[in-house]
Amino acid sequence: MKGLANRYYDNKEDFLVERAKIFAPMWVCIGFASDAPLPGYVYRVEFMELPLIIVRDYDNAVHVFHNVCRHRGHILVTESGELGASLRCPYHSWTYALNGSLMRTPHIGGLGIHDCEAFERNEAGLISVDCRVWNDLLFINLDGSADSFEKFIHPLEERWSRLWGTSGSDKLRRHEDFQPICFDIDANWKLAIENYLEAYHLPTVHSELNRVSPMQDHDIQVAEQFAGQVSHCYQLGAESENRLPIFPDWPSPLLTEADYPALFPNTLLGLQADHLFVMVVIPIHFNQIREETRLYFVGDESLTLEYETLRQEQAVFWRHVFEEDVSVVTGMQKGRASSGFDGGILSPVQDRATQAFHEWVSIRLGI
Repeated sequence: MKGLANRYYDNKEDFLVERAKIFAPMWVCIGFASDAPLPGYVYRVEFMELPLIIVRDYDNAVHVFHNVCRHRGHILVTESGELGASLRCPYHSWTYALNGSLMRTPHIGGLGIHDCEAFERNEAGLISVDCRVWNDLLFINLDGSADSFEKFIHPLEERWSRLWGTSGSDKLRRHEDFQPICFDIDANWKLAIENYLEAYHLPTVHSELNRVSPMQDHDIQVAEQFAGQVSHCYQLGAESENRLPIFPDWPSPLLTEADYPALFPNTLLGLQADHLFVMVVIPIHFNQIREETRLYFVGDESLTLEYETLRQEQAVFWRHVFEEDVSVVTGMQKGRASSGFDGGILSPVQDRATQAFHEWVSIRLGI
């Protein structure tokens, strides 16, 4: 089978079609609720050429808004951080509450006149985007047409229930001092997903990872909403006293099993008995992405000083692995400029997950 043609990687027009046909009608992850950790915090996100903001209000609710003032369309928030109880546009000082409602419109009716009869303030709040938080992951539905979030996330919850039980997600903990793993990459978003879906490149690109998790010990799994790898050789600490805490309901016979699915379209997950990593591939432009990765450990005990070294070792390991992929993904993007390449030839064995992803994209684009 041939892969997707070059045009789906190297131009703005097709990128914006993907935004309309793939991303807008479904639930997609844009980052992490913990990026706005406390009331009054605002976090900027550039997502598929749309400026958005994540806002946590004083009821501790998380909101997502288009990051533009309703007056003249000026960018509302230019820097992420703790902005307090309101959001003020730097152009004419229109000011919004953290729930998006319009609070103040200085001089709208003339000097010193801050209201006017013909203006409907209640209809001029920020444009909100429907959002849901799931285990710190922040999902949005841009056009509001998606099925319920519960229906969307159920297949993943069901998939993982055999590993972490019914309460595994309640045990996830993120250390406040943990530095996110972030990479800005000059490539189309699909290439990052495709690279993650296969273990074929492990011997060439990830020699260290391939020693502890060899390519031959991975199985490819494909489902309607995700695809990826299952490893049967994940290694916990050699001695019980030198291990991170594990999920209490994780079956003993499956302690060496790890699950690495891509939740379509853009969320890459790695579940092991002692931690979870999540990488969100955020498309910015057709040839630019930001990879945002967070690590989560198991239970309050895992965040204690006793496990600091093990936490750091895990973070260093994954940062190194993900960094090795950067040149691979950018190299594929550069290859999409060649008239001698148009889709490539997918391996019927090693690239089955990539083939499933291409079919998933093709159905949604109608190609």
